[in-house]
Amino acid sequence: MSGSHALLTLSGDTIRGYRLSQLVGSGSYGAVYSASSGSDVIAIKLSCQEKDLAIEASILQQLYYSNAVPRFHFMNKYGAYHTIGMELLSYDMESIRQKIDWMAFERPTLIKFTYQALTCLEAVHALKIVHRDVKLSNFGLTQPTTPGNRVAVRLFDFGLSHTYADADGNLLDDDRNLDFTKMKYAAYDPSIGCDPMPKDDICQLSYAVMYAAGFDFAQQLKLPAKDLSNWKGEMIRDPVNTVPPQVQFMLPFYELVSDLNDIIPINYSHLKQSVQDCLKDVDAASALILTVEDGQPQLT
Repeated sequence: MSGSHALLTLSGDTIRGYRLSQLVGSGSYGAVYSASSGSDVIAIKLSCQEKDLAIEASILQQLYYSNAVPRFHFMNKYGAYHTIGMELLSYDMESIRQKIDWMAFERPTLIKFTYQALTCLEAVHALKIVHRDVKLSNFGLTQPTTPGNRVAVRLFDFGLSHTYADADGNLLDDDRNLDFTKMKYAAYDPSIGCDPMPKDDICQLSYAVMYAAGFDFAQQLKLPAKDLSNWKGEMIRDPVNTVPPQVQFMLPFYELVSDLNDIIPINYSHLKQSVQDCLKDVDAASALILTVEDGQPQLT
């Protein structure tokens, strides 16, 4: 049995006193299980990729008090695997998108998600960390709390992340030498060979938002490489005429994203205000509400 396949068959095993139960996710990174110890339920991520998992564990620890990422519990070795214990989230945004009508979130939900996602990225970037893998499936929701089943957005999966500068602002190299020109959903600058920077995380978020609004971004990624690159470039040069119809109402946000650069620090307050300006009758900073009806999640 290959190591990757064996990762999917660990239900019932015990790690650091937590018994693995349900497999809640898997991919090239490894596998994630829900795990319990008495009444305490967490998520445990297992992977063969030691360095990526160590980077992720370090970042989760640094962001422990940020309310931007899942709460870190432990890092551990389990046989051939490396593990992280962390807060168990409820749903990721992509899994909810796939279950709702037209696979598109309502505008008020989209506004509140974007506002919270920017808050998560603001906390990450404050520590000179760039995520580099911002997409809808890497945003999760906390377990619902009272009153009203409120949930909050959390950013996860930091396996590709990098601390891009030290405390003095000196740029730091990543010795993994990852090639982001091969990542189809990379922002424009990394797609042409530039090192990903915080503005590129925001740009990737803008792609995730249009996808969450119902734009067929997956189909867009199938364009020939030159056409895809031109489209990404036009999103920066001329957002008014390039932003898909589904998110034309969010032009204030997309215009600010198009103005970002690597020299001037990102003004997150302006970005979040631009999101609020897109739908003035909705409080962008208000809580998201998650309910489940007949097994189907509803996010408002």
